[in-house]
Amino acid sequence: MTEEMPSDRVSPPAGGSTAKAALELSPAIIAGWVIGVLGLGTLVAGVLHFGEIEIFLVTLGRTSLGWLLPGIAFQLATYACAAMIWLLVLRRQGFRPPLRALFRLAVIELFANQAVPTGGVSGGLVVARGLIRRGISAAATVTALLNATIAYYSAYLLMASAAFAALWSTGKLDEKWAWLCIVFSLLIITAPSVLIMTVRTRLSFIPDRIRSLRPVARLTDLLAKVDHRVLGDNGLLAKSILLQASIFLLDAATLWVVLHALGVAASPGAAFVSFVLASVVGTVSPLPLGLGSFEGACVGLLHLLGIRVEEALAATLVFRGLTFWLPMVPGLILMHAEVRLTARGKRRPT
Repeated sequence: MTEEMPSDRVSPPAGGSTAKAALELSPAIIAGWVIGVLGLGTLVAGVLHFGEIEIFLVTLGRTSLGWLLPGIAFQLATYACAAMIWLLVLRRQGFRPPLRALFRLAVIELFANQAVPTGGVSGGLVVARGLIRRGISAAATVTALLNATIAYYSAYLLMASAAFAALWSTGKLDEKWAWLCIVFSLLIITAPSVLIMTVRTRLSFIPDRIRSLRPVARLTDLLAKVDHRVLGDNGLLAKSILLQASIFLLDAATLWVVLHALGVAASPGAAFVSFVLASVVGTVSPLPLGLGSFEGACVGLLHLLGIRVEEALAATLVFRGLTFWLPMVPGLILMHAEVRLTARGKRRPT
């Protein structure tokens, strides 16, 4: 979000510099991907070594494609929810972009965040440039992205609290999970608090010498464009949080559908707890997108809640294939198309 943006409905500079910069792979990111993939491979090898590979293969072999179709529908619905969060804020500010355009940007955002894990910054940059290219003002764009971020953290805290409470009710919330709950709560409360303070103060608490630096000056100028009346609309924020919570529930429902597609009997509650708390582990983990750590936690939680470890591994791998790896194909195609349009300096009226 430190990229300098036009003050109003101005076409972005040709060359697609923002989109390209968002996808640059640093050595640290490449190393993180390698470590994550190795961790995932180690998890699979470990489970199959101590478990029974025949059960794992039989579980995969009885996959019902009919059961996977609702899972694909749930995933498409998550992109629609993300697009609706932006649309609510943009309409509040007088812009009415077509939902299909925002849906397209939601897919691109997921790809950018997965390809270059930067805590959502890479995806946010691409979405910001995409909105501006479609005629959305910089002020409306920044406000929409900030609202979506605050809604995400708020919904995440609510869903994680519900998942921890559900695990506690089973009597299986031991000391390590309790500590994870504390660490995650501190992290998820601190992040939006710092964000809100930064927006409201416009970095006024930073010494002038630092504020004069070009990146900080750009960020200050960007924060000055935020529409605080819209960002402070509690009703609008509540709707955004509800939509973001729906994304978590749709992802959990996808895991439940995958379990049934593999012929594994599991309750919706077990799928919800496993997905949300595995996401918590992935968030706290230093690995990009929790690659390896999410899978390990999800397998462990499903097994803790009564599912055989081989079946839990099969379900987790199919789930990640459906929600993580498969969307990268259309995301890559749409990203290239977006970069080409931005490079040509084209702008669609909204």
